[in-house]
Amino acid sequence: MPHRGNSAALSWTEVENRVLVPRGIARSAAFPGEDAMSDVTSSAGDKAGKAHWSRVWSQRSIPKPVDPRARGLRQYVLQAFHRQFVRAFEGMETKGQRLLEVGCGRSAWLPYLAREFGFQISGLDYTEIGCEQEREILARAGIPGEVVCADLFDPPERLVGAFDVVVSNGVVEHFEDTAGCLRACARYLRPGGRIITEIPNMCGLVGWVTKLTDRANYDVHVPLDREALVRAHRDAGFNVLWSEYVLPIDVSLFGVGSIGPRWLRVPAVGAASVVCNVVWALDARGLVPAPNPVTSPYIFCVAEKT
Repeated sequence: MPHRGNSAALSWTEVENRVLVPRGIARSAAFPGEDAMSDVTSSAGDKAGKAHWSRVWSQRSIPKPVDPRARGLRQYVLQAFHRQFVRAFEGMETKGQRLLEVGCGRSAWLPYLAREFGFQISGLDYTEIGCEQEREILARAGIPGEVVCADLFDPPERLVGAFDVVVSNGVVEHFEDTAGCLRACARYLRPGGRIITEIPNMCGLVGWVTKLTDRANYDVHVPLDREALVRAHRDAGFNVLWSEYVLPIDVSLFGVGSIGPRWLRVPAVGAASVVCNVVWALDARGLVPAPNPVTSPYIFCVAEKT
């Protein structure tokens, strides 16, 4: 879910908005097995909804593509995600393979995935503005790719079974039936295709704080821990390769930008930014706890379609 900055880091506002208003929200994310359409949750189970994301994206500036080699402390999260993607694609021939990002609206990751791994990229989103912004991101980056505006649960037939990889950043946790959403995502994969799912850890510290500072945002999530995410993938028919918590902490997800009046919000964001940078600097020196269910902000899961 992190977007990237100039070669670089996200502005504090972008970092904060990124996960709590997960950029990749499966704007209609779902996936059925090719013979299981009737078992797939419909977009009626979407706790956020198209109107929500259209409003969110209309208030956001267009991010620059992720660059894992940019310098600066704010690259901490992006570089951690980069390491997860490198691991996820181990043993795969990625050059020329087809990759689809579900809930791609305003994603800074599609250009990155094309540049770093050589994928032929496509994106799917159910918001018109999200698709427009994603096309602009790709155009600015000079990266070719198709962006399709459609409901994830009702895909164009030409996309069914057409991809080697599906990426879902901050999508599945917005649907009441997690396995049903994953089943819908799987429909886009070829047999043996790989899915990479990332969600915020709303069962841990991020969720607890967000519940207090930004209840509306908390309420559009289904809190999932690593075990629940793994179980949902298995229930959807995937073979889980690995799943883990990522990073020890990320204060930028605490939703402080949504609290109270401006006189309280501005210093709260500033204080959180300072804390975030200190924690990231300490983590680089191995001086903070290892990723864990309580304080870690993100969860990754990598699985294959059977």
